[in-house]
Amino acid sequence: MSYLSLAFAGFVLLVMTVFYLLPIKFRWVFLLIGSLLFYASFDLRYLPFLLFTALTTFFGAKLIRKTEKKRLVLGSVISLNVAVWLCIKELPWAFVTLTRALGVLGVNITEPEFSVIVPVGISYFILQAIAYIVDVMKGKTEGENNFFKYLLFLSWFPAIVQGPISRYNDLMPQLLNTKKYSFESMRESLVLILFGLVKKMVIADRLGIFVNAVFGNFVELRGVILYLGAVGYAIQLYADFSGCVDICRGVSGLFGVELVNNFNRPYLSRSIKEFWGKWHISLSSWLKDYVYIPLGGNRKGTLRKYVNLMLTFLVSGLWHGAGFNFFLWGAVHGTYQIVGQATLNLRSKIKAFLGIKPDSLSDRIYQTVTTFNLVTFGWIIFRAGGLITGLRYIRRMFMEAHVWQLFDGSLYKFGLNQNYIFFLFLHILVLFAVELLTKRQEDVVSGLCRQHIGVRWVVYLLLIFDVLLFGVYGSGYDMASFMYGGF
Repeated sequence: MSYLSLAFAGFVLLVMTVFYLLPIKFRWVFLLIGSLLFYASFDLRYLPFLLFTALTTFFGAKLIRKTEKKRLVLGSVISLNVAVWLCIKELPWAFVTLTRALGVLGVNITEPEFSVIVPVGISYFILQAIAYIVDVMKGKTEGENNFFKYLLFLSWFPAIVQGPISRYNDLMPQLLNTKKYSFESMRESLVLILFGLVKKMVIADRLGIFVNAVFGNFVELRGVILYLGAVGYAIQLYADFSGCVDICRGVSGLFGVELVNNFNRPYLSRSIKEFWGKWHISLSSWLKDYVYIPLGGNRKGTLRKYVNLMLTFLVSGLWHGAGFNFFLWGAVHGTYQIVGQATLNLRSKIKAFLGIKPDSLSDRIYQTVTTFNLVTFGWIIFRAGGLITGLRYIRRMFMEAHVWQLFDGSLYKFGLNQNYIFFLFLHILVLFAVELLTKRQEDVVSGLCRQHIGVRWVVYLLLIFDVLLFGVYGSGYDMASFMYGGF
């Protein structure tokens, strides 16, 4: 059941109607039933994986509160769930890679064929469950005594497929103490959903046509077109992921449940460190709290800090997918962080020598553009589908500039005509303007809802017609169509 389907809209409307008719004390039970039905609608075989994670972490947390061997229980429960996750997501790739490596060495083994069930959202609910049991271990939360309430926390349907990753203390009280109907909250949630639809269907999916054409034919291309393809993918990924999270947060808000914002103008960051504080915030904070800090963080010297940074980003790479390209992508960002911190003083001295004032307009623009391009180069490896393919793409991008292709009509050979490219460029400019606006005003949706009714409805209608007129529609919509839904 796709977030973009009429079936999902009908499902949300039905659940919401019954939800507000029920007494508050019974609402969480109905939300659990609805969440499980939603998850089962993808494939009934996914439910055992969700239940396995829920049962092991719930009863593991209860045992931790009673036993003196807390670390043993914690390690066992986490190991079990990580082992399941690795077997599902990494083992097939590992076997195929080993088989091919042996073939290169002259050992002929038939490449195995795998038919592995990969439950949607497994990476999200496993990370959420691990955070819960670790927090119980550390005394940050008392834990849940009712298994079905805990199951609701893991299976909350607006967030289970694509996040954001919620913490127990933030989400659970809201699910159990739902608010009464609020017109203002409902209105803001619907506007947020509209923003998400525009990002996903108008910008990301339309841009995806161009990006797929460029990456699919990169061996015949050089220079600026390949660079535009890489920049296009960076924008597509952001519009797709943040658009989906807007929809998730909006749907959750219809029930009075507020999910954390997963983005905070990441492409306006002035360093890679700042970028990771603003991109996929729930994952970044999870990696910091449950990987980087437990490894020692920055408490055990500079060298150990750099090792911990690299290990954390390698874990991030493995979380995103199986393959050397994901592993390398994590290593690239780990290297970015290490080099950035190691050269901080040197770069400050160079700026002072050149007379560049820190935090001046030119300095801010330079840092922002440099950071965006570094992130974009990382996305090439992420998108290419393989390490060698990604490196070949980058090499061809620098072979020749071919700047003239921007003006001779070459851009119109990649699935989008002149009109679509113009409107797409206009939408990207508006998205950039909104990002700049949020720098001054934290919540654009709330700001819009405070405007005069005439202004509000002009914007509402523009957003609706924008989706209807310029959105990309098709029969292939499923959760995999959301790019981060596959992770």
